[in-house]
Amino acid sequence: MCVRHLGCFLLIWFPGVHHAQNATQSCSAPTLDGGFFAPKQETYSHGTELTYSCNNEHKPAVKGWWATSTCQNGKWSHEPQCINETACITPTIPNEKKPESSKAWYEDGKTMRITCDEGYEHKDHRATAKCIRGEWSRVLVCEKSIQACSEPPRIPHAVIIHQRYQEVFAVDSKLRYECEDGYTVEGAAESNKFIICAAGAWTEGPPCKARP
Repeated sequence: MCVRHLGCFLLIWFPGVHHAQNATQSCSAPTLDGGFFAPKQETYSHGTELTYSCNNEHKPAVKGWWATSTCQNGKWSHEPQCINETACITPTIPNEKKPESSKAWYEDGKTMRITCDEGYEHKDHRATAKCIRGEWSRVLVCEKSIQACSEPPRIPHAVIIHQRYQEVFAVDSKLRYECEDGYTVEGAAESNKFIICAAGAWTEGPPCKARP
């Protein structure tokens, strides 16, 4: 009898849990100093898009003279904000290593410093730019290092053991590979099955050959 009642309880309880897990949260209206937004509501349901603009001598903290933000499960895709028109918006730089607490914008006169991903280096050795009345003093670029390697060449009858595919590897990167079933490396220890990025090129590892 207890088992039957427990079963009834589970049938009633679990759908409620499932519903709670799938429920989405609404967003409160943002506080936007120095600007205005539409539509004007106290709360916004998940997926609702809000458009905002800024008063004179101000601009959105993202590119453009107006901007949109979307309610995504209780949070805005970016917090609507109006900043001084002399401030600089942080640019998107390909192959830059973004810090965990990256800034969306910089005040006039402030300097930005970037760090490039592994395998990339600062073009012309320039890693900083200064915000000057709404414009950056220079365009910063992360370009492939001449010492880095492109993706490794295909190794017949082998697969690279690496956590993810990537197009550029930093110098001294070491990749291990495994031979497919029925193949092995002749005259070399299993621990020698690797290739290394050295001065822009991959070293050659022992080949995988069919077992005798």
